[in-house]
Amino acid sequence: MKPQKFTFKDTKKVDLKTKVIYKYPSLSRLLELNYMVVNGRHPEIENEYIIEHDCQFIVYVTKGSGKIYAGDEVFNVKIGDSVYVPIENKFAVEGTGLEYVTIETPAWYPEQAEIVFKEK
Repeated sequence: MKPQKFTFKDTKKVDLKTKVIYKYPSLSRLLELNYMVVNGRHPEIENEYIIEHDCQFIVYVTKGSGKIYAGDEVFNVKIGDSVYVPIENKFAVEGTGLEYVTIETPAWYPEQAEIVFKEK
């Protein structure tokens, strides 16, 4: 495989209402880069979270501020902050105008993700 350059025009837009994902092309199943824009909470339901069973990822905040729920922690984040989310940890994000990049390994695939609910 040889090095390649991708631009924002190469991304695939995935609109999830409160979160828009711009997926960059991934030439390897071992690594993936995405750009996220959040306006609200994702997942939308307050006690709902996502668990990635195979993928771990790092969030790097590029714009705005908000909250990242990872495992049992709640992180207040702003530009320049990063959060590491290991495999098998629940995850949610909220903010208005919050933008961030994720680097995921291995590359994300839908079958390994699960929505879970936390008791109030």
